[in-house]
Amino acid sequence: MLAVSEKRLGEILVESGVISPLEMEEAFQRQRITGEMLGRVLVKMGLCEEQDIVEALGVQSGMERVDVLKLQIPDEVLHKVPADVAQFYNVVPVRFRDNVLTVAMADPLNISQLDDLKRILGCEVQGAVGNQHDIAKFIAQHYSHETESIHETLSALIERVGDAPLTLEEMGTTELISDVENLIELAQEPEVIKIVNLVLLEAVQKRASDIHFEVFENDFRIRIRIDGVLHEIVTPPRAFAIALVSRVKVMANMDISERRLPQDARIALKIGDSEIDIRVATLPTLWGENVVMRILDRSAVRLDLPKLGLPPNLLKSVEKIIDRPNGIFLVTGPTGSGKTSTLYACISVLNKEGVKIITTEDPVELHIDGVVQVNVREEVGLTFASCLRAILRQDPDIVMVGEIRDLETAEIAVQASLTGHLVLSTLHTNSAPETITRLLDMDLEPFLITSSLVAVLAQRLVRTLCKYCRESYRPDEEEMELLGLPDSWRKDPNLRFWRPKGCPACDYIGYMGRVGLFELLEVDEHLCDMILARAQAHELRQYARKKLGMRTLREEGLIKCLQGITSTEEILIHTDKFED
Repeated sequence: MLAVSEKRLGEILVESGVISPLEMEEAFQRQRITGEMLGRVLVKMGLCEEQDIVEALGVQSGMERVDVLKLQIPDEVLHKVPADVAQFYNVVPVRFRDNVLTVAMADPLNISQLDDLKRILGCEVQGAVGNQHDIAKFIAQHYSHETESIHETLSALIERVGDAPLTLEEMGTTELISDVENLIELAQEPEVIKIVNLVLLEAVQKRASDIHFEVFENDFRIRIRIDGVLHEIVTPPRAFAIALVSRVKVMANMDISERRLPQDARIALKIGDSEIDIRVATLPTLWGENVVMRILDRSAVRLDLPKLGLPPNLLKSVEKIIDRPNGIFLVTGPTGSGKTSTLYACISVLNKEGVKIITTEDPVELHIDGVVQVNVREEVGLTFASCLRAILRQDPDIVMVGEIRDLETAEIAVQASLTGHLVLSTLHTNSAPETITRLLDMDLEPFLITSSLVAVLAQRLVRTLCKYCRESYRPDEEEMELLGLPDSWRKDPNLRFWRPKGCPACDYIGYMGRVGLFELLEVDEHLCDMILARAQAHELRQYARKKLGMRTLREEGLIKCLQGITSTEEILIHTDKFED
């Protein structure tokens, strides 16, 4: 039992040298005025970091403070915690006495971590307060060489569990899983916890955006989506499905006994030194529950508009567009093309003191400080349209609508822009000119479009070639024809493109990361006349290319091919060839 310290939070922070007594007194005075918690006041005043508060609260709860970089930890103690467990939970074993393992924790307030560690390690575990950055540095120095292939560790673990006296196949029988208590017990088995943790760790380390648990009649496979493409990481035995799915549902606080209806939930995790938000969705299928986990690494999210990959000329244009006091700015493209990230980046630029921004999303992907965000809930009647109506009564300056899906939402967005609001939204169309014809097809009056629409940004995400193994080549005539290259390009003897090869750095995929392709259509007077005349998409495109200097997605892609950023294969998959 830990002895809770009688010292106040402020005293602990002063004693540890994080803040001075004078700064503590200033914080107390601010706290009396605001009524907020002291820790929050200190962080807002910039006197300390959130991690300092967490460490102080750990000490206050009775945990000892340790400096892992100054300790001489015996090898036998280090080996008590496997490398993957240390990396996942961001802990370092510092002492083992009387069957009690003491671990330095970056998040000492996370008691559930200690429960997991007890089950995985098979001994009593108690926490100590350690510095987050020191723990991460220690793990990198002492454990990184042991985790070269999480895939191999995972495969070996599954093989070992399958051969154990009490296998998960036996635990996952129909008789046992019909009882909720048995399901919970199954989800808390050390092997089950470790397998799910390893999958999450591999997904985060490989920059995956999604994890798929897929159940079939005789198979169960786990795949992760990296740069938009699914890769299989392991195929556990079919009977493991119930145990692993149950573990995910327990982590997400879902109803573990409900296997007939879809469920949605969120998990907030700290994997290593990364803060991860996971959106979990289950789907009952013919052979069992499928699970998809959408991963959002808060520390890796790009909210910086210049870092989205916009060419300098387009970046200046977009910054000028969103600086307008009113109007509609649409970002368009298929699912997974990065539209929401672009809107978030725009909002981060606009998010200033004196400006009120409200968003309505389905669902909210990322929480932004200072922005009012609303989740759409169509099952209770809170649609984009009804939510947008309510938002306009909240006196906003800028409104973001997750998606314009119907005429009603479009009309309210137009009305909002005409009454002095800047409206940012998305639409599912293939190109910027097609966005205008899509609005006309939704029966939105042409005069409403011309009076409100400022610009449309179409975009795609294509994989970037691994810079360590890419190779150059000259395309043949067939490839040039497929790409629709102009004659001047075809006749150039120095024409070179680049293609993937594969090496250890990119896990033999040939690609590493993704980059955006952008097509910006700004509405001018002549374009307004064309919209009023209900011009076709190809006519709008032709005018925009010749008179406004708009580059199509295909043209932007070909430039990136010449620069060695991506391959022609990616361009052919993600862009259309237009011959105007």
